[in-house]
Amino acid sequence: MSVKRVAVLGAGGMGRFHAETLMSLPGVELAAVADPFPHPDLEGYGVEIMTDVEACATTGWDGVVIASPDDTHADLTLLALDAGSRVLCEKPLSHNLDGARAVVEAEARFAKRWVQVGFMREVDPAHLALAEELAKLGDLQYLRCTHRNTNAEPRPPEVIVVNSLIHDLHTVRWLGGDITSVDARVTPRPGGLDHVLLVLSLASGATATVEFSDDTYAYEVEVEATAAGGMVTTSAPQRPRLRVNGDHRTPIGDDWFGWFADAYRVQDRQWVESLSHDEASGPSAADGLAAQIAAEATIESITTGVPVAIEGVPS
Repeated sequence: MSVKRVAVLGAGGMGRFHAETLMSLPGVELAAVADPFPHPDLEGYGVEIMTDVEACATTGWDGVVIASPDDTHADLTLLALDAGSRVLCEKPLSHNLDGARAVVEAEARFAKRWVQVGFMREVDPAHLALAEELAKLGDLQYLRCTHRNTNAEPRPPEVIVVNSLIHDLHTVRWLGGDITSVDARVTPRPGGLDHVLLVLSLASGATATVEFSDDTYAYEVEVEATAAGGMVTTSAPQRPRLRVNGDHRTPIGDDWFGWFADAYRVQDRQWVESLSHDEASGPSAADGLAAQIAAEATIESITTGVPVAIEGVPS
């Protein structure tokens, strides 16, 4: 098997995590990292550091990991595809529908899946275990997702939805099938939202809810599924239990890396392995577009205060 040369676009915390993960994997060479403002840590990587991100995207690598700001994802993916590179793009696929559709249309000319989207919950052990058990329990009736963040600074609704809630929208579709409508209820705070409750209708006839908090006590992501034959919930990552001051407790923490670092590593390893095959195997560009469609409907429901129907979701 030939060694695959890969570049990482964007060297923030997520980009450096991808770069360090790639350097640890067999069968791949981290050939370049591109960021307009290179982080000092990059000096120790021993790879080419580029400040022209678009030039790096158009170079033509075996693979490109896109971990740049959300509003650059679609454009950089398109440049990488034009250069003949396979792509692992962090979620979201785009910050808007036009960009997501453009990526799906560009990929179609290859007649193969050349883009994978970073919805890494599909390889998270807790989510995978739930999916495996749920498949044994018959028809899904109700899916409940909770997602708590620790953002003390308020974020606009569209940022909350496209940057954070889009993970949960993908989870609902992955576990429960296509979303046909979304009804959003919110608790505002100055400059943003404290809480979002989504009630989602699914094509199967099941119902899903997503409960999201943007400024809370800890970082948590959990899923509960009720089906005809029983109920299954995810378990939190293993953490030490403390016994102090006459009490016992399990620290939760506020670091999302702590919950999903292993999932990111598995995702990157599987993507690297896919470069030796005809096409990608993880969440697709079509999945990214479907999540973007649901996200746009969510934003509309938040804005109007009424349910929004979803039609024409890509398969």
